[in-house]
Amino acid sequence: MAADPRFIHLRVHSEYSLLEGAVPVKKLTGLCESMDMPAVALTDTNNMFAALEFSVTASGAGLQPIVGCQIDVAYEPPVPGEQPKAPAPVVLLAQSEQGYENLMDRLAPWEWCSRPATVAGPRR
Repeated sequence: MAADPRFIHLRVHSEYSLLEGAVPVKKLTGLCESMDMPAVALTDTNNMFAALEFSVTASGAGLQPIVGCQIDVAYEPPVPGEQPKAPAPVVLLAQSEQGYENLMDRLAPWEWCSRPATVAGPRR
């Protein structure tokens, strides 16, 4: 691997980002190795379903896994008669085990909904 990487992807969606990503987690490490990247961040949208598979696969290939996610943050409710704004995507990366636990705590309500809680509201 290159000693001085010029670029490390910090926003990659896998097959677990429905309708947004197509990269299988197991192929991601090979793609990064072919580009001499020492690390990559997996940031699927509103979920971390691939975090364990990604961490194990990347570490086994000598690649530094960076676990994170992209969450959709909703704006204030629109004034009646106005169009609602699309949610803003925000990427969150875990820097430590505590950061990973914090991400898991924040995502718990969204992972059990068919749509992000910020868009559809919690399912009842």
